[in-house]
Amino acid sequence: MMSSTAWRAVFALVLAFPLARPSSLAAQERDYTNLKWWHPVVASAGIATLFVVDGPVRDYVQGHRSASLDDVSDVAAKFHNPRVFIVSGAGSMALGLLIREPRVAETGLQILTAYALSSGVMIGTKWAFGRSRPSVTPDDNTVFDMMGGNENAAFPSGASAVTFSLATTLSDAIGHPAATIALYGGATLNAWARVNADRHWVSDVALGAVYGIAAAKIVNGKWRFFGWPPPTVGIDAWGRTTVGYTVPW
Repeated sequence: MMSSTAWRAVFALVLAFPLARPSSLAAQERDYTNLKWWHPVVASAGIATLFVVDGPVRDYVQGHRSASLDDVSDVAAKFHNPRVFIVSGAGSMALGLLIREPRVAETGLQILTAYALSSGVMIGTKWAFGRSRPSVTPDDNTVFDMMGGNENAAFPSGASAVTFSLATTLSDAIGHPAATIALYGGATLNAWARVNADRHWVSDVALGAVYGIAAAKIVNGKWRFFGWPPPTVGIDAWGRTTVGYTVPW
C-alpha cells in the first residue's frame, strides 16, 4: 500500500501531466479583465450574505453525516497538503525546462506563486478577524476576536483558498472544459470536506474560494490591476532560462 504522502505526490504529478502537451495549453493570446474598485465590494457583499445561511447549512451537513461521507471527506481533505502544490508546481517547471516549453514552465511558476499569494492573504485575514470555528461555537457564527486571531481562526478557509488557486491555475492553462469541470469539482469537494468536518462555516470556504481564484487569475494575468502583466519564463535554444517581470509605464 502506498503512503498518503506518496498518493499526494502521484496526484500532483497527474495534475501536471496534461501540461506536457503544448497543444493542450490555452492560446498564447491573453484576454484579461482589468479589475475595478467595485469588484471586491460586490464579492464582499456576497460573502456577507452567506452569513445568513451559515447556521442552517452547518446544521444540515452535521445532521446528515455518515461514516461513508466522512471517509470521502477524509480523502478530499488530503489534497490541500503543501506537497501537492510543491510537486505539481516544481514538476511543471522542471517539465517545461526539459521539453523547452516556456508556457509549461510558466504554469509551474504560477502554481507556486498563486499558492503563496492566496496563503498570505488568507493568513492575514485570519489574524484580522479571529473568527471562531463552528466546532467551538456551533450556535453562533458571529464570534470574532478582531485583530486578535491566529492561524487556527476559521475565516477564511485556508484549504479552500489554496485548492481553488491550483484548480484555477491549471484550468486556465489547460483550457479544456473537461479539465475545468474536474478541477473545480475537486476543489469544491475539498471545500465541502471542511464543512463536513465542522472546521468551517460555508462563508469561510466561500471567501477562501474567492481568494484562491483571484490569486490565480492575478498571477496568470487573466485579472489585472492597471494592466499589470504576469511573470514570464523564457527558454532559449541553448536551454538557458530567465524568469522575468515587465513593469508597465
